[in-house]
Amino acid sequence: MPTINDANGTPAGVNVEGHLETHSIVEAEALHVNEDHDSSYSVIFEADPGGTDIDFFYLKNNDPRDLIIYKIRMSTGTLDVDVDIKLGVTGTPTSGTTVTPGNMKAGSGGVAKVTCEYRDADLALTGGTIVDTLYIDKDFVGEQEFDYPGGIILPENQTMIFNCVGTDPTADINTVLFFYYHE
Repeated sequence: MPTINDANGTPAGVNVEGHLETHSIVEAEALHVNEDHDSSYSVIFEADPGGTDIDFFYLKNNDPRDLIIYKIRMSTGTLDVDVDIKLGVTGTPTSGTTVTPGNMKAGSGGVAKVTCEYRDADLALTGGTIVDTLYIDKDFVGEQEFDYPGGIILPENQTMIFNCVGTDPTADINTVLFFYYHE
């Protein structure tokens, strides 16, 4: 019968239920990518959409590796607001302000290959599929955090936007978006 052996040829242990006995170390993929590949980033911006059904943030992956968004933090201080996350939008952002993602590893020369823009008005993009709606509560103390354990994945040349729906917040939506590239 074949066995699973360690590097020295010693067979692995199996318990009475037939389960492999192992000692392992588990780390988040984002941490691994940051430590070993310098490929973890954050995008920080604030924008006042200025109305409803307004595309106020745009992200396009220009890297052949998958871009994986794993966390978003948002806050606003005036009115509750709903923000749709849409994937696969088309068009070119109108009059956006470029924001450069920061590498999460100090001293790294890694640069995210993205087109990343925000605007205090509509970026005027079309189409896309809503994959989540973020409910931002003005009375929440601090930033609300949204985790995506399965990731929001943007393959090369794919896009994502934030679209303000429902109520115009009449103030900035403060945002931090975290992503990494899958190696």
